[in-house]
Amino acid sequence: MSITKASRGRIRRALPRKLSGGWERAVFTAPERQGQARDERVLIGPGALADDPNESAEKALQTALAELLDAAEAAAEDGLVKQTIVLDQRRRLVFDARHGHVKLKTLDPETTLKVMGGKERLFRPDTSAPFLRAIGIMNADGTISTRHARKYKQVSHLAELCRPTWERVGKRRPLSPEAPLRILDLACGNAYLSFVIAEALRLAGIPLRLHGVDVRDDLIARARERAAQIGLDGVSFARATIADAYGQALAEDALAGRPDIVLALHACDTATDEALELAIRYGAPAILCVPCCQHELATQLAATDVPAPIPALHNHGLLRGAYADALTDSVRCELLAACGYQVDVVEFVGAEHTAKNMLIRAHRRHRGAVDPSRWKLAPVVDACARLGVDPSLLRRLLKPSL
Repeated sequence: MSITKASRGRIRRALPRKLSGGWERAVFTAPERQGQARDERVLIGPGALADDPNESAEKALQTALAELLDAAEAAAEDGLVKQTIVLDQRRRLVFDARHGHVKLKTLDPETTLKVMGGKERLFRPDTSAPFLRAIGIMNADGTISTRHARKYKQVSHLAELCRPTWERVGKRRPLSPEAPLRILDLACGNAYLSFVIAEALRLAGIPLRLHGVDVRDDLIARARERAAQIGLDGVSFARATIADAYGQALAEDALAGRPDIVLALHACDTATDEALELAIRYGAPAILCVPCCQHELATQLAATDVPAPIPALHNHGLLRGAYADALTDSVRCELLAACGYQVDVVEFVGAEHTAKNMLIRAHRRHRGAVDPSRWKLAPVVDACARLGVDPSLLRRLLKPSL
């Protein structure tokens, strides 16, 4: 569509006066339509300028301003008529290129509460904007669209569910910049849980060293990029297998000490068991685990001659899969308890959003060295034999060592 001559004139008269102090970025979008992906174009600005700029800075500002005005008109011609210029974390200039009336909007307490859905939340748009943008919840123009509002609530809820874990660790030993909270994320993938916890700890003023590992180079690169975008200190990511993770975590440039909390978010199938075994054998004080797909026991149940408690659990694939999922995670919880952990299970996302919505929280009851001779695995061995299954985590723990 074409913008009118009058609209173009209003924009070109208003923006130079309002942008003399610089700006962070300009965001051009199409009018939002339900069910359609957001069409967005971003132009990075010069940032905040000094109150008394020199001749060189003033020339750079005029060049950036000319580029901005041309980009705004080009975007409008392509249908991106909803335009926002982000001045800083709290102030934005907004206008519709079809009309050209520029308005200043400030993220005051009332507006902030509205963006948060009318309820106070941990990750506020005025204090956690880089984090919310990096994980895809907040748009570049500082808004949270309807399609991301549910995810925004879920992220805040997940952080609150993890809070008791790091608070409990903080009671075991004093935390300081010299002795920060140490977190190891195994099979970190997109490091979603790492970023949620890291931002929550930043807001709480708790010093952190976090190291994430994964075998995929592209995911590690993306995690590093997001960490830089958020501006997190003490966070690192590297390519490594779960088996190599502890040696890497103890390196001087990673955790520089044994982890206080081990994370495993959606590690696929038996990768979750590998992560749990590692955490148990090294005596991690706390574990936060969100299991992913569980195929191993479903395959075993389909092949076993041991009768099911109810025959339909074996005879129907859908029921067998659901039974195997519940059985897999039940065995994991029993084994954690048998190895000296206090365990609880909570739902962090409604089942209508995803079936993989269970968070296992485990805290080690003893502070001494890990002693496998004290593990009480025999009852779990007997129970699994009666059910005709041989879970990966049980097999791993029955071995003498890693």
